[in-house]
Parts: sequence; structure tokens; C-alpha cells
Amino acid sequence: MNTHRYLILMVFLYGFSVSQAQNFTVSGYVSDAVTGEKVPGVNVVLPALGKGSSTNAYGFFSITLPAGEHTLQFSFIGYNTQQVSVVLNKDVTLSVELKEDAQELKEVEVTATREDAVNVVQMSSNRLTAKQLKQIPVVLGEPDLLRSIQLLPGVTTVNEASSGFNVRGGSADQNLVLLDDAIVYNTSHAFGFFSVFNPDAVKEFELFKGGIAANYGGRLSSVLDVKQKEGNRKNFSGAASIGTILARVTAEGPFGKKESDGARGSYIISARRSYADLFLKAGVINNLKDATLYFYDLNVKANYKLSEKDRMYLSGYFGRDSYRYPGFFANQWGNDAATLRWNHQFSKKLFSNTTVTYSNYDYNLINYENSTGFEWNSSIENWSAKSDLTAYLRNNELSFGFQALTYNFQPGNIKPYGNSATTPTTLEQKIAVEPAVYVSNQQTVSPWLTLQYGLRVTAFARMGTERIQDYANNQPVVYNPRTGRHESGAITGSRLYRSGENIKSYYGFEPRFAALAKLNDRQSVKLSYNRINQYLHLISNTTSATPLDIWTPSGPYLKPQIGDQVAAGYFTSFGNGFDLSAETYYKWINNVPDFVDGAELLFNDFVETEILAGRARAYGLEMQLKKTTGKLTGWANYTWSRSLRTIQGINNGEEYASNYDKPHQFSVTGSYVLTKRWTLAANFVFASGAPITYPEGKYNYGGFIVSSYNNRNQDRLPAYHRLDISATLKTKNGNGQWVFGIYNAYNRVNAATIFFREKVNVTDAGVQHTGTTEAVKYGIFGIIPSVSYEFKF
Repeated sequence: MNTHRYLILMVFLYGFSVSQAQNFTVSGYVSDAVTGEKVPGVNVVLPALGKGSSTNAYGFFSITLPAGEHTLQFSFIGYNTQQVSVVLNKDVTLSVELKEDAQELKEVEVTATREDAVNVVQMSSNRLTAKQLKQIPVVLGEPDLLRSIQLLPGVTTVNEASSGFNVRGGSADQNLVLLDDAIVYNTSHAFGFFSVFNPDAVKEFELFKGGIAANYGGRLSSVLDVKQKEGNRKNFSGAASIGTILARVTAEGPFGKKESDGARGSYIISARRSYADLFLKAGVINNLKDATLYFYDLNVKANYKLSEKDRMYLSGYFGRDSYRYPGFFANQWGNDAATLRWNHQFSKKLFSNTTVTYSNYDYNLINYENSTGFEWNSSIENWSAKSDLTAYLRNNELSFGFQALTYNFQPGNIKPYGNSATTPTTLEQKIAVEPAVYVSNQQTVSPWLTLQYGLRVTAFARMGTERIQDYANNQPVVYNPRTGRHESGAITGSRLYRSGENIKSYYGFEPRFAALAKLNDRQSVKLSYNRINQYLHLISNTTSATPLDIWTPSGPYLKPQIGDQVAAGYFTSFGNGFDLSAETYYKWINNVPDFVDGAELLFNDFVETEILAGRARAYGLEMQLKKTTGKLTGWANYTWSRSLRTIQGINNGEEYASNYDKPHQFSVTGSYVLTKRWTLAANFVFASGAPITYPEGKYNYGGFIVSSYNNRNQDRLPAYHRLDISATLKTKNGNGQWVFGIYNAYNRVNAATIFFREKVNVTDAGVQHTGTTEAVKYGIFGIIPSVSYEFKF
């Protein structure tokens, strides 16, 4: 009995002490003082307490503090740091506006401020704003998001004509690309020369290469999260640009009831179009005057504040490429995406974000040949609904939510064109669903130790209507020792699954963990681990993503890829704007697919007969030195890495280099403010050549010389390197600027591939066959000058 009384007394005293040490919450939004747009990622720090937080993707923050007087410090890239004093004897709501720092806007930074790199638990990530993006020299003078991230450590591409990218040795389909949370399946315009992201419509983007949080899933290697601008809530404004081959125009402004900090809502409309086809029509080549050669983008976004706790967002993207060569072929492809979002603040400590998205990628190809002409249409359609909630507790930031996705794959509908004898064919439609739930917590254990841990649980179901083939011994691919090749397995029957009937299901547990240990105010070490299941696959036997590539879901014969990655890093600031980071990583993947030798993937309803699966591993070291202040700013990166695969049936089951294996990569990006009107910038890139398979010999077959090949990816292309330079001249009134650039300034012909052919001599008597073989290097870009003019209105 005395024991019970003692326990009751202790509980009472504990409750009394807690009530005396009262805590209150400071919450609110941080916005741009000029446009009224909310600013994500702002550091909210209390220097006296050694405590801090940051605004979420919608500019919201919440911190719980002891009663009393406190000074909060708000800082972010390109803005003046602002201090706000509050007296806490109750919960307080703040509305903070940050003013741009004109000096900092001339600087180029890769991630956030020095404090972020050392103090935040997130590692293996890079963030760029649209203003920084436009200072990097690019091909044909057009700022390009995907080409810019290829200058970051751990990011490569297979060749210059690809806007696809590879992260830490992963394939292009292992990158989750989001535009306002809508999935983008094909990120390229003009067969890879440009990306689909209009720099005037992009607010910011962040690339996660590792330590991926539990609210993301579905791709093994990276997440590229792109946010569109919300529009100016205070004034109407516009901007336009006329460049070498395309033009852009943007308009934004407020609408709705006027408030002290701007209107209740805003909008932005941004469009761009290339005009190479206009030059063709004015040219002297008659058979090209009627050709079509262009692409366009349209970005729209609007938001409206329903109440102090509720805001709605509606955004969309519509883009298309169109190419037609009369008498030969026509080719179109494009993305459509839409996002409807509702932000709700339940309390000062609980914030929710509910989102519904739609995305569609479709592809059309027409062959005009009279006897073999055809029209091919394919598409992938995706709906997603998700809800994310964040609870801002004392020393903890708890996030949880769910997501449900549906997929509709239309691999191909082929029909004859004109009087063609082509047989009409419709490839099997594929339906799938992918639900997921997650929970994650970021815990401040002490001023020197922060932990982030969570779990994502995913499921995937392939659904009917679809007919599935049965194969002998359940093997869709078998090895024929007589021919030395893999062949389709013997079909023993098939089964038709009705609409909504489950064909094959999978599920997975995906733990996530990260830790930050501060050594002192200027140094920290970080550690992260994540596991991710990928249920979608890009089936391609090309080295880079193309519009013809086919996405297919996991099913009875194609298992999900399962990837694990661990990473460790050291981060330090030397002062005077110099920061250094070094990260090492190791990741391993099971069930990674690769095509058999001689695979035929186009117009194939049974791709499982052309695919083998095995293991992959990648590891490396990434180093980055940044200078973020002064007239000269920029960064230098060095990456050493390997990307290897082991698949039974390829290279005799021995480990081989993947298409994305580039052991060495070095890049330097810099910007120098010469005068108030002139800014100079340059990039230099060096990388190991991509793996390639060269022929080992040749033989005569029926009068034709045929090359023979052995092991895959045993050779390499020559090393890749180039220098880009640019100069920006601002107009006297400051409302416009000229941008002059030279891509590949010393005219290096970098090999996209090397092919072999018989060497011939052409004389007046005709073509003379020499019987010898010559190697021919195929390059894409030589030196390319560009000029563009940008102005505001």
C-alpha cells in the first residue's frame, strides 16, 4: 500500500513540474517579400538554445520552446538573414517575409547554406533554384535542369544527346522524377537534346541520391523532386526569352481578395516552343520545306488561400514533340501531368498535405512506306492519391501517411498505314496497383546528435484483364547449348485473367535510417541506410532512354528489383565561404533485369522471353569543394565509382560493367562577377569513357562480312571531356540581359559510339573493297555558339 502511495505522489510531482516548465509553439509561414511566394527549406534557428528547424515544402514551420523571450533567425540562399524576437506566454503565429540579397543572387550554390550542409541530417542530396540553374552554361544557350544536375557528384549520362541521367551507377528507370508530385516518365525533348522542364516555370528542385526518406518510394537510385513556381501574389509580372532555336514567355500575377501580405491567390502561365521547323520552311532544300520539327511546353499553376489554415493548389504540365519527314515517317510523343493539392493546418503542431495527381506519357510512330507502312501508338497512364501528415513535437518531427497508385500500360496498338500489308496487332494491356503506407521520425537526441528513422510498407498487384503464357518448367527463357544462344521457352498453354482478377502480388518492407553527429560547429559526420522496392521496369536494349522504350510492371516472370544502400559522409566548413564534403556509398540490387544477346523488344508482347535477371552492385567515393561567397563562386567535384552486374546467361555468369559504369568523373563549375553588368561562367567536365562491346573478329557468311562478338561491355569508349563558357550582360535598366555562350569551346569530338565497317576506296572506276576493317567514331556535338536575350515586363 505504501508503495502505491509513493508511486501516486511521484506521478503528481512529475505532472506538477511539467506544468511549471511550460512550453509554447511558434509556427507560421515564410514567404518572399517581393512575390509573396512561400519559401521552402528556410533555416529557422535559435542560436542561444542551439536549436532549429526548417520550413517544409510549402513554407510552413513549427517549433516548441520554453516560455520566455526568444530570438529566431531565418536564413536561406539568396536572401538577407532576418531576426524576429518573440515573447512566449502563449502559442504564437508568425508571418515572415525575406528580402532578396542582391549580392548573393550573383552567386552559384549547389546545396543550401553552410549551416545546412553541416547541421541537417539529410545527406546525399543537392538542391538548386531556378536562379542558380540559369547561371550554368549549357548547349545552345538554353538553361536545362537535367544537364545541370549532371554536373553534380555521382550523376552521369551515357552520352551528350541524352537528357536521361544515371545516379550512383543506376539505370535511367531507377530515378523517380516528380513534377509537383506527378510522375514524369520521359524527361526529354528533341531525342534527348533538351529536358521537359521549362526553367522559367521551375521554382526549385532537389535530387536525393541516398538516405531517401520514407515518404518517397518506387525507384532504387534517386528521387528528383521538381517544384513549379506558385506565381506572384503581389504584382503582375512577366518575362520572355528569345534564343538560338527556341523562345519562352511567362506571365504571373495575383487574384482574389487583397490582404496585407498580398492577394489570397496567384497564378503562373509559362510556355516555350522550338522553331527549327521555321528555318526548314525558309530553306533551299525542297524535300525539307514541308518537314515538321518542333517541341513545346505549357506549364500552369494556381493557388488560393481558402482560410488561414487551408490552401488549394492546381497545377498542370502539357508537352509534346512532333517530327515529320514527308514520305518517310512521322513521330510524336509527349507528357501530360496534373496535380490537385490541399494543405491543411490542423493545429500549430500538425500539418497535412493531400494530393491527387494524374500523368500520361504517350508515343506515336508512323511509317509512310507503301508496302510496310504502319502506325504505332503506346502509352502509360498513372493516377495517384496520397496524404502526408507532419506532427511537430518537442525534439521530434513525426511524419506519416499513405499513397495509392494505379497504372494502365498500353504497350502498343499497331495498324496498317494506307495500303500497307502490315497485320494489325494490339499488344496486351497491363493494369497494376501500388499502395503504400509510411511512418518516419526525426529526433533531436542532443544538440550534437540527430536521428531519422522510419519504415515504408509497399504492395503491388498485377491485375487482369490479361492473358498470361505458361512455359515449360516455368522458364520463359532457356539456353540452347547447340546454338550458344538464349531462346524463348516452350509455351505449354495460357490463362486469361478476368478484369480485376489478381495475376501476381508482391509486398515489401523498406526500413530507412539516417544519423547526424556534429563534431563541432563546423564539422559533422553522417550515416544513412535505405531499402527500396521497384515494381516498374524500363525495357530497353539501348544505352540511353529513348521515346521508344517500353515500361512494364512486375508480374509472374519479372520480379521487383530490391535495392539496399548504405552511405557515410564527412562535412565541414572552412570559413570564408569554402565548404568540403566527402561521401562514400555501397548499394546492392537483386532481380535487376538485362536483355539477352540479340533481344527483340520492339512490338514484343512477351518481353519475359528476352529478359534475364540477376544481381548488381555499385560503390564509390564522391568529393565536393564549394565556394559560396565573393565574386568568384562555384564548385569542384570528383567521383570515383563502379557499377557492376552478375547475371547468369550473360558473359558466362561472370561480373561485367553496366552501361553506366564510369570509374572517374571530374567537373568544375564557376561564376565570376566581373562588373555590375557582366558575369562570366564556365564548366569543365572529364569522365571515363562508357563501356562498349567491340567485335573480336569477323567471318564471311553468304558473301557478307559479319562481325563476331564475345563478352559484353569489356571495352570502353575514349575519355569524355569538354569546356563550356558563357558571358551575361545585363541591360542598363536591369530589366533584361544578353547571354552569350559557347558549348564545347575547344571543339572536342566526344565519341557517342564507335562502329566498325569495311574500309572501301572510292575511285572513278567505282567502289573498291579492301577487305580490311576500320573503326569509325560517331560524335554528336562539336563547338556550338549561342546567344539569347531575356527581358522582363
